[in-house]
Amino acid sequence: MAHPVPTASCQIPLLRVGIFDHVSLRLGGSQLVVAAMAARLSQHYTVDVIHSGKGYTVAGLAEAFGLDLSRVNERIVSNSLGTFSLPGLTPSYVRERLEFDCRLTEPYDLFIYSGHGVPPFCAARHGMVYCHFPFEWHPGQELPRTEGWGARSALSRLVRMQGYTALWYWRMRGYRTVIGNSKFTSSWIERRWKHPAEVLYPPVAVTTTSLPKENTIVSLGRFIVTDGKNHALQLETFRKFVSMNGRDWRLCLIGFCTDLPQDLAYLDKLKSLAADLPVSFVVNASRETLWTYLAKAKLYWHATALGGDSNVPPERMEHFGIATVEAMGAGCVPLVPMSGGQPEIVEHEKSGFLCRDAESLLQYTNRVASSESLCQNMGRAARERSAAFCPEIFNQRLSQLAAELLHDGRPMSQLGANAVGSGVTSV
Repeated sequence: MAHPVPTASCQIPLLRVGIFDHVSLRLGGSQLVVAAMAARLSQHYTVDVIHSGKGYTVAGLAEAFGLDLSRVNERIVSNSLGTFSLPGLTPSYVRERLEFDCRLTEPYDLFIYSGHGVPPFCAARHGMVYCHFPFEWHPGQELPRTEGWGARSALSRLVRMQGYTALWYWRMRGYRTVIGNSKFTSSWIERRWKHPAEVLYPPVAVTTTSLPKENTIVSLGRFIVTDGKNHALQLETFRKFVSMNGRDWRLCLIGFCTDLPQDLAYLDKLKSLAADLPVSFVVNASRETLWTYLAKAKLYWHATALGGDSNVPPERMEHFGIATVEAMGAGCVPLVPMSGGQPEIVEHEKSGFLCRDAESLLQYTNRVASSESLCQNMGRAARERSAAFCPEIFNQRLSQLAAELLHDGRPMSQLGANAVGSGVTSV
């Protein structure tokens, strides 16, 4: 029997997408990804950004990242920052957990989880995970590491392992697509979750501003005591650099700092360490100010997990490196750790340098700082390399993934336009 051909007056039913930010306490790379997803998908679907209500608003996201989120709704779920793993197997706890997850995910045709943890059980028609790094594990690996596991009887361990494993596979069955923000992250997803993961690099928009370059090394990293950005190591290395090259070079440390006492004390300590050095601190700067500093700087330092310790856990490494791409886009030569996701960005001795430790950071810095031609050539190569992580690539693949899940692979250009509104809801 022939099916009627749709007419121009036919309208495709409105499809809803919920993008859940599970890391919503402050603006960072995770929020850039959420905002970019919302901006792209809201062109074709009704989109909710779901978050805890702490740290930002959707309007704040739009302003921070320069994206159009005028069609995006804001849904606040105040108690959503906790873990979604199951610490207990009692029927009442499982029921409460499933009811919460259902309320969170069920309203959507596509639910997208963005975070570091295990995603909630997905009651939406389709589910997608964008993992920035898997801090939580498959129960087969997690349970033997828990306190008191060895003291349980063999039968107790067997029952709990089977119960948690069954819940795990039920949970992950709701997510057809799992994505990591780098090959590094995806490899750890496969190890820790026993689930394949595609790689989709975060979208990094870079400045087109061109300013005369100065003898400046710039470093981007939050002044937060628990973030592990290795500011003290950078200051120590720069002190050695100055002793070898004189005071013609400056180090500029740029980052966000909270008003928490421990973070303010950390920043004061760094300033004290740098008191006799040509070092400047730029705290809580605007994006325009940041781009100006990057456009003028010749070199970029990144020092997360750079210390020569081969036993640094992967959680403490840079899982991708948005700031590195931004600096490269501004023509800075990057000198970054040979760990985490950084080797996926920087081509060693072509578009920058990969450093094993502080000694190699100093060695490569001396090398490029002493040759203006090398610095200029590598700066151009770094700028060209940054284009591999442009928003257009991210948007195209995200659109394809959404179409594969929601429309059997049809491109969104064939789906017509949906009328969408914006607003704020809370539960």
